[in-house]
Amino acid sequence: IDDFYLTRSEQMELARRNPANPYLQQRGYPGTHDIELGVKTLALLRDANQPGRAGETNRARKILIPVYDKSLNQGQGDRWTESLWRVAPDDIDVVFLEGWMLGFSPLSPKHSPNAEFEVINSKLAAYQKWQDFLDVFIQLIPEKIEYVVDWRVEAEEKMKAGGKPGMTREQVTAYTRNFILAYENYLPHLERNPPSVQELLKITIDKNRLPVSGIF
Repeated sequence: IDDFYLTRSEQMELARRNPANPYLQQRGYPGTHDIELGVKTLALLRDANQPGRAGETNRARKILIPVYDKSLNQGQGDRWTESLWRVAPDDIDVVFLEGWMLGFSPLSPKHSPNAEFEVINSKLAAYQKWQDFLDVFIQLIPEKIEYVVDWRVEAEEKMKAGGKPGMTREQVTAYTRNFILAYENYLPHLERNPPSVQELLKITIDKNRLPVSGIF
């Protein structure tokens, strides 16, 4: 879902309109994605091999996949122009939609930890449009929530080691810790109310991302 983030200019405008809300000052939380871009892309991928009116498949025209580059703007990120987007392969059997907040559903307003969090909580319902595309849901569950901070720092450092600009270790740590509150509030709700799909798989992983248990 990272490739469906708002453009940098759109994100800056969102932050400007919500100066007191820390969850909307950066990409990541509900409200910082282009929902309809995601719907359009997922629909094209889903229908790629379906026969059209003339009997030919919809793959007669190429399907472009948006690309969001986290290294741009010194690690603040931006979406590439459409001319640089990836082209989907000719034969599509399986589409993986991956994202940290997939499966989350809105909490009751009385359960929101603060007023600012309730703003992003209210935006979460729109993401149901994406979840409606899912046939299977796989949830990777870290043994400790704090692991997500280490993993995100590791990813940023790897990106910079590859020669791309990025956030400092302090910046990316602060950035990631801003999401801990969401995990603490939404994961118990996800446990009780998993997405309605054909198949559900939950895998608990350790700090090295290795599975330690699973529920099929």
